[in-house]
Amino acid sequence: MTRSLSPQRLQLLLALLACCACGAHAAALSSPNSAPLAKAAHLAFKRHGGAAEEEHDHEFDEAECYAAGVEDWNKGLHIGAIFIVLVTAGLGVYLPVLGHYIPQLRIPRTAMTLGKHLGTGVIIATALVHMLPGGYESLGDPCIGSRMGNYGGWPGVLAMMAIFGMHLIEFVLSNHAMGKHGHSHGMPADLHDSNVTRKGDAEDDSNQTASIHGAAGAQHSSDSHLGKLEQGVADRQNTAAVPAGQQGQENCDAVAVHTHHTHVHGASFIESPASFKAHQHRISTYILELGICLHSVIIGLTLSVTTGSGFKTLLIAIVFHQFCEGLALGSRISEVQYLRWAFTRAIISASLFMLVTPLGMVIGIGIRHSYAPSSPSSLITTGVLDSLSAGILLYSGLVNLLAEEFGTLEFRGYSTTKKIACFAATFIGAGVMALIGKWA
Repeated sequence: MTRSLSPQRLQLLLALLACCACGAHAAALSSPNSAPLAKAAHLAFKRHGGAAEEEHDHEFDEAECYAAGVEDWNKGLHIGAIFIVLVTAGLGVYLPVLGHYIPQLRIPRTAMTLGKHLGTGVIIATALVHMLPGGYESLGDPCIGSRMGNYGGWPGVLAMMAIFGMHLIEFVLSNHAMGKHGHSHGMPADLHDSNVTRKGDAEDDSNQTASIHGAAGAQHSSDSHLGKLEQGVADRQNTAAVPAGQQGQENCDAVAVHTHHTHVHGASFIESPASFKAHQHRISTYILELGICLHSVIIGLTLSVTTGSGFKTLLIAIVFHQFCEGLALGSRISEVQYLRWAFTRAIISASLFMLVTPLGMVIGIGIRHSYAPSSPSSLITTGVLDSLSAGILLYSGLVNLLAEEFGTLEFRGYSTTKKIACFAATFIGAGVMALIGKWA
């Protein structure tokens, strides 16, 4: 005879079965082979109402990306920071410029040389430690989503485009300046050929001059004629002792002076401060300042919307950052040669660097209530500018500063101690900026 289950016994049995099922489910999910089970459970959760909760989380993330406004903003501290950065940047960039143009503030030449190489390390470290990682961080932020095509190499591509662009611009402008000087001073077109042609022309002129002297030698004593020949041999020996590039330039200048209608223009081509080398140095300095000013605006904007305890740390780091960059840029500006108004134009270039970071801070203060630093537009703008600045500074630091300064005949003529000091200054500048990159 079968005994029927009472309702109380049935409920107890169901409860025991439920406990066993829950324990087995938890053990399965905690095992190493539980990934397929967890995935299946997640899909089941989405089918039975979990999708609504996940959509809610996605909307919450989107709201975080577009969050605007700055909390706990200290008006007095942020406005005071503008003047702190202004004075520090001005001190760094004006120190080498005023020391170059004002005799009373003249800086020792060795100190200027070491400061210039210190700035080389600062510029390279700024590009690699501050700008390029910032570009990867901004353009790789999850808030951007698929707006950049889910491609993680954009910062490197933009930096590469900036390097190629700056090289092309510098080449075109330098080539234009060389052609302009060559034709405006009445120089013939064959002066742009190889040094072999120039040397051949110079030797022909020397042979013609020797022939004339030989024809006139009948009217002079043999001793006088021998003296002229010895002087000619000595001149050729002096010419052979000159480096090939300089020898070609001297031959070029000699032909320019002795060409028809070029007596005065040839001399002005030699002595003009707007020569090809000076013009090339001026272009490279402008390119360097462009890269520095681009990221200085971003630095000022970031500082002005930073609050809390991180503001003071960031302010100290940016103060050292701007001072070191100012020294690097000011040493280059002081070496630029201008045709006229040299001191005024140097002060204008230095003032542009001094004002650009405070300008970014003023912009940040003005838009602090509506500025959303994690919005896609802000992240893309910041990432693109950081990447382009990194490319510009890398090109300037490696090509126009490191390779050029350490490859000159003047540097090779330094003593061993001075060479070691220049290398040490470069490494110290790069190391200091790399350390500052921990906070800024």
